[in-house]
Amino acid sequence: MVISFLDVKRADRNYEYFFGDLYGLMLNAGKRVCEIIEKQFGQGNRILVVCGSGNNGGDGLVAASLLSGNNEVSVCVIGGMESMKTSESRRASRRYTGPVLPLEDLRKEIDGADIIVDAIFGSGISGSPRKPYDDVIRALNNSGRKIVSVDIPSGMNSGLAVDPDITVTFTDIKEGMTESNSGTIYVQDIGIPEKVFNYNGPGDFVHYSLPGAESHKGMNGTVALVSGWTFYGSAVISSRGAVKSGADLVRIYATPENAAILSSYSPDIIVRNTGKAGTLDELPKHDTVIIGPGLGKDQDLTEVIMALHGFTGTLILDAEGLFAMDKIRASCPGAYFILTPHRGEFGKISGNEANLENVLSYARRNSCTVVLKGAQDIITDGRRIRYTEGGNARMTMGGTGDLLAGVTGAISTRVRDGFYAACIGSFVNKKAGDMAFKQKSFWYDIHDMIEMVPEAMKLSIGIAHE
Repeated sequence: MVISFLDVKRADRNYEYFFGDLYGLMLNAGKRVCEIIEKQFGQGNRILVVCGSGNNGGDGLVAASLLSGNNEVSVCVIGGMESMKTSESRRASRRYTGPVLPLEDLRKEIDGADIIVDAIFGSGISGSPRKPYDDVIRALNNSGRKIVSVDIPSGMNSGLAVDPDITVTFTDIKEGMTESNSGTIYVQDIGIPEKVFNYNGPGDFVHYSLPGAESHKGMNGTVALVSGWTFYGSAVISSRGAVKSGADLVRIYATPENAAILSSYSPDIIVRNTGKAGTLDELPKHDTVIIGPGLGKDQDLTEVIMALHGFTGTLILDAEGLFAMDKIRASCPGAYFILTPHRGEFGKISGNEANLENVLSYARRNSCTVVLKGAQDIITDGRRIRYTEGGNARMTMGGTGDLLAGVTGAISTRVRDGFYAACIGSFVNKKAGDMAFKQKSFWYDIHDMIEMVPEAMKLSIGIAHE
């Protein structure tokens, strides 16, 4: 398995959410580096550890402390010990009690070292290294000494990178690592629980694109709902979820009987009357189209399907919309489909029991993402599998599935990968329910839950983009 840098960040943020800060992992990482160095090079070496100011530098400081028991160790923190910028790296700097060199003495120390540990940059670097880091990397590469990189070679995939003999990487090989740019790669387990990778959390928001300051109306997501033809309340809930999740424009395409009723609910929502000629032709202009909440049984979707011909955005099918998937796909094979069935609905559309194996198989065969709603949501695109825990007994009330569709619809306009849009939507929906439960226990209603959606979004984005 190869981990992308974005998923490394996702795992870090989810670890903090589920288990607390990363310091325990930092201690384990430093220990693994120490073990590999002493196993490969023995003891009694002069070792120089060169650190940056982030968690990669913290890993280096922990390794330096452990290596100093059997080796002569010195440390250079390029920006000085006071530059450590994470709580974990600052803890590591307080723990380290050995010699710390000023940057101006680094070249001399390089000449006297047997082994150099590169703990300058982890996976968070963007762009090429700037001064003085670029000069330090060149000095390491020109030293002729054995170099051990921590997690990844510093600057990898940029214009200038450390060229190590060994890289001690954690959990799995990172995207872009090869023996030609990383030397001999040692993959080490530092104790990250599988839950961090398999369960959705705020870390999934690393895949969410925040709106730019220069953006204008419509650039941050347009969502259409073919909804509320029979039960107009479902359209209200789903559309409010889309608005509260940050979509710029939300339109409901409703029947003449319900269009007037829906128009009275909120100025945030544009209601379009499907009885007027040409109205449905607007559907393909949206980033995401949601079909199903509150449609009711036996509705004729022929005109909707014709209007969607050639649509290449995201289609979210819920409730009665699930049963029209084959016809909709035939009309717009280039669209990305997200299905949000509960267990009973999945059994009907697939003809199989709603278990992991069958959901995985269905998603694979139909090239879609399925969110199987339940006490623990299962999300899969037939290749990847994630779970969302949380929620509470009050979420058995009507409307929570409608809300999920609307929230996921808005999020899908800001996330390139529809699978991650579904993961984030599932997490936000359950988190909003848990926040409402914390406030009002079993006596919250769907409107309370809708009002918690922005709070769930804000919390998650704050953690993911810190």
